[in-house]
Amino acid sequence: MVALSGRNQLRGVVDEVRTEGLLAQVRLRIGDQMLTAVITRDAVDELRLKRGDTAMAIVKATEVMIAKEAK
Repeated sequence: MVALSGRNQLRGVVDEVRTEGLLAQVRLRIGDQMLTAVITRDAVDELRLKRGDTAMAIVKATEVMIAKEAK
């Protein structure tokens, strides 16, 4: 495992990989939640991602927005 500076690391299981053109949509099951990320098709190929694989989502704090519904 490579050391990373990203502190928000979420381990899950790949539920689905969909590729279209240069991009891919990867759905990761983390507990009872789903996280979907759009990454390059090259990244999917390099990681050899497929359904059932254990993988980690690393979320950079500068690229996350939190929302709350108005009451």
